Formats: sequence, structure tokens, C-alpha cells
Amino acid sequence: MTINNPDPQPWQTLATRAAFQNRWLQVWLDNVALPDGRQYEYTRLQGAGVGVGVLGFNANGEILLEREYRHGVNQVVWQVPGGLAKADEDLQLAGLRELEEETGYAPAEITTTSVRYLGMIWDNPGFSPMCSHIYAVWNLIPTGKIQRDPAEFVTLHWVTATWLKEAVRSGEIKDRVVVAAVAYLLLNGFLDDKR
Repeated sequence: MTINNPDPQPWQTLATRAAFQNRWLQVWLDNVALPDGRQYEYTRLQGAGVGVGVLGFNANGEILLEREYRHGVNQVVWQVPGGLAKADEDLQLAGLRELEEETGYAPAEITTTSVRYLGMIWDNPGFSPMCSHIYAVWNLIPTGKIQRDPAEFVTLHWVTATWLKEAVRSGEIKDRVVVAAVAYLLLNGFLDDKR
């Protein structure tokens, strides 16, 4: 099916002012001109960095997930290890750093087959350019080098690929990074109980 409708035109930013800023977030108010010429005030968010998330597998093909309370939704949620890359930090290395800091696990070795880039998602393109890069890592081994942030209270869980797919399908898992990681793994043929 071919759609011949032209794409919408971009908005033109006329002025921007900061409304709020802390170490995690900046809130900007943009005065924009819409394609029909009307002006509109738009709220835009800018995060403190680029997100990274890692879906890790052990030698048995089990997948390492976390459970953590997330105050924004007032729930304990399923998620993958991850966080923000530091300025100018290699994204793959940032993901592996976050994995080890949060879980005490790392790949037995770093090769092109043991660490794979899956893709990038926008966290919420309606409000922000913030994005998360997702990696899959195989052959995780314990390092014992956990170094969590003061507000991170995390439990670790090894799950099967079958359980993970069903938890996403049923809506038990709602985290955007986990859902996207499952989609990327399925599309690349990586989400079997064994690799």
C-alpha cells in the first residue's frame, strides 16, 4: 500500500526559555510557529544524558532482570540494568558499566558475538529528544562488583525467554526498554531459550 500524503511540516522555534533545571532534568518552554502560522507554547524536556540498557543472558540462556520501585508510577517494575552514559562515554562501555554496577555481573569476555547492539528508542518523542540505546550481552558471570546509587534498591531475577515473552505479551512488563529489547531480540532471532 502506497500512501501519497505529504509529511507534516516541522515547527519553527521562535524563542526558548528555561523553566526548571536540576541534575537530572531541564524543562524548556518553546514559543513555536505551527505550519498554519499560529503560535503555540510547547513544553520540552531535556535529560541529563543518553540512556543505556542491557539485557543479559547467562550460559543457560536465562535472562537477568531487575525489580525496582519507580516513584513516577508508584510501583515496583520489571526492568533491565541500565542508566545514563557519562559525557563522551562509549555507549557500549556505559551499558556494561551500568550492568556490573547494578547487578555484579559482566560478560566473560567482550567480543562481537558476546555483546550486541540492538537499537535505540526515543523515551518520549512528544516531550523530549531523550533516548536509550539497548544492548544484549551473553555469557554473564558474577564479578561481585556491585556499586549502586544511593536510591537504587534492586532485586535480581533470572527468567526464561518463554517467561519474558509472556510477561511482555500479557502486559506484566510495561517498561519501554524491556519491551523494545524483546522486540529487537525477536526480530534478530536471538530470543530462544538457548542462543
